[in-house]
Amino acid sequence: MSLALIRTAIVDALATVSGLKVYDHQPHTVEELPAMIVTLNGANYIDLTFDFRLLLLAESWDAAEPEEAVLPFLELSGASSICALLNADPGCVTVSAGGVDKYRFAGVDYRGVVINVTARDLP
Repeated sequence: MSLALIRTAIVDALATVSGLKVYDHQPHTVEELPAMIVTLNGANYIDLTFDFRLLLLAESWDAAEPEEAVLPFLELSGASSICALLNADPGCVTVSAGGVDKYRFAGVDYRGVVINVTARDLP
């Protein structure tokens, strides 16, 4: 499977989460929240794995309830669980999620989290 097809599979899977706007590139601005920006972080040609960085921007940094909008996406299971969704693909493993933090994107501060995913090129 090509790298483009692997990325497309990740983006298409994420797009099934109700209300989540998914970008397969770095957009100039984020118009809708929550939003997920999928970018290639690196490739390992020895074991045929590709590392992706998923930046979840859940709400404005100034939102009233810190972390509440992010937590459903970080659960191990459930309708909004990124881990459960991506791990359902045999070639994809959700490796880690960072802490909820402030991310500045296009000049705006958002509450979000980085999720690291490794995808294996399966025949």
